[in-house]
Amino acid sequence: MDGVLVDSEPLHFDVLNGILAKSGHALDRAAYEAFIGTTTEATWAALIQRFGLPASLEAYLDHYNAALLDLFQRPHPPQPGVVSLIDRLEQQRLPLGVASSSPRLWIDATLGSIGLADRFATIVSGDDVPPGQGKPAPAIYLLAAARLGVDPASCVAIEDSPNGVLSAHRAGMHVIGVRTPYTAHLTLDGADQIVDSLCGLVLT
Repeated sequence: MDGVLVDSEPLHFDVLNGILAKSGHALDRAAYEAFIGTTTEATWAALIQRFGLPASLEAYLDHYNAALLDLFQRPHPPQPGVVSLIDRLEQQRLPLGVASSSPRLWIDATLGSIGLADRFATIVSGDDVPPGQGKPAPAIYLLAAARLGVDPASCVAIEDSPNGVLSAHRAGMHVIGVRTPYTAHLTLDGADQIVDSLCGLVLT
């Protein structure tokens, strides 16, 4: 979802640094990129350890979740090519799912904000898998395939981050890496195909 359906990574980065700044810390973009595609719990657990942050994991998660949820509930445009690609895939009667490490509240708010809340047959969030099994582990993608009733080997995953690509690859899926303004310079090792945009993407 993040980066593929909507350009949300800058929002995550700004909110995260706003919270860190209250303790006199900051995370540069290069360091932040290692967390793209992982769960919020894993990100903040690592940040607490790295900076010796004073509050509990639950406190940081509550603050971060509330700030982001407020932003996600505001209208946002979907990424270029997303709506037309979904339209074409629906015409081919292909089942579509969202497989995201984000919490379900974020996913529901984001899909609503970009007008895609009713376009997916299933949604799998980081809440749906055991702790430690978010991306880059394959559990989220495997659960999405199971809920769709499709063999993972017959699935196509679209990802914009190294952690996401690795997750889908480990699940045995065909992986399309898409370049986005925020992650265009990242290495998408393991992707079977890399495109600069979803505009005009043809799946056969």
